[in-house]
Amino acid sequence: MEKTEVTISNSFKLFFRGTFSVDMLLITYHQKKLKILLQGNKEISFQDEWGLRGELILPNGDAHKAMDKLMLSLVGQSSFYKNKSSVFSNIDRHPVRRIVTFTHYGLIPFKRLNQTLSSELKWCEIYKLPILAFDHNDIVNKVLKWFQKELLSRPLVFHTLPDKFILSEFIGVSEQTLNKQFEVRNFRKKILTIGIISPLGEFRKSKSNRGRPAELYAMNPMKKKTIKDLIRFDIYN
Repeated sequence: MEKTEVTISNSFKLFFRGTFSVDMLLITYHQKKLKILLQGNKEISFQDEWGLRGELILPNGDAHKAMDKLMLSLVGQSSFYKNKSSVFSNIDRHPVRRIVTFTHYGLIPFKRLNQTLSSELKWCEIYKLPILAFDHNDIVNKVLKWFQKELLSRPLVFHTLPDKFILSEFIGVSEQTLNKQFEVRNFRKKILTIGIISPLGEFRKSKSNRGRPAELYAMNPMKKKTIKDLIRFDIYN
């Protein structure tokens, strides 16, 4: 049986010259600061710049596999909170080829991370970023706005905290994510009145062994089903 010859026009071939990738804005809370993970850029023309870590989507793979591979290579795990945010597809966003990237943000407690990073990686305060490679500053700004919006309607703050945390950590994540300062006494009162967290009767000693130990709290499991309604507007406004 003779093979049918398929003729493809030059204009149609253009559709196959692009590449797809996934980029991750990985967020944690450490030393009272909200931080994101950056990687030194390996491109020759961008040797001195930092950017978000990305992974190309292979022809025989998909976005989920690419994301899992990316997270395993970065932090050795992929089972933490992740959410899709935006697609960036500007024609000139990459100097070498056309790359359309699907951006995500991930939230992970610092204690779950490998404390030793390779020389190519570093944690950077989210509001003190350097000039990043390509359009990565735009990506960070847009994804951060998405994260801020989501925080107003979902209990995302808990994904950046350890299972046992102190109130100042809960407040710190909220303040830094929304880039605003709360009146601590009133904010603390709202949190405890709503009942989304419960005291554990345990205390965390300070490293300096000075001052009163801070009481530890945990997310109240009895409130998990209704926490979305409880947290919206009641705490952050």
